[in-house]
Amino acid sequence: MNLVDAIRTATQQRFHTPTPEPAVAVAPPEESEGVQTVRFEVRLTNQQLYDLLQWLARNLHPVMTLREAASYLRLRTAEVVALAENGEVPAFKVDGKWRFLKSALDEWMLAQRAAEFSTSEEETHVA
Repeated sequence: MNLVDAIRTATQQRFHTPTPEPAVAVAPPEESEGVQTVRFEVRLTNQQLYDLLQWLARNLHPVMTLREAASYLRLRTAEVVALAENGEVPAFKVDGKWRFLKSALDEWMLAQRAAEFSTSEEETHVA
């Protein structure tokens, strides 16, 4: 998701109505020693800026609650609890409530994908 989409999503979630796209001006890139710099300007109302910062605060926190982890994994909370209790997904408890590190969930998902990929390759070689 890019910045403009994040702003639009945060605004629509808050007001449940479509809003006009913010004005975005992109400056031409400057090259120096193989590094490109891109500058852009986004004009936001105070409310749009507040919504964007709220969205970032909600979505960039490194520790997730059970509900946030379930949403992130696109699973029901009961499924995530079962995975956590069985030690299949990285999780820990704080005051009796499940917590999940976003980075650990990302690594776990990559490991799941790699395991699935290697299994499918083995099946292809066997057949």
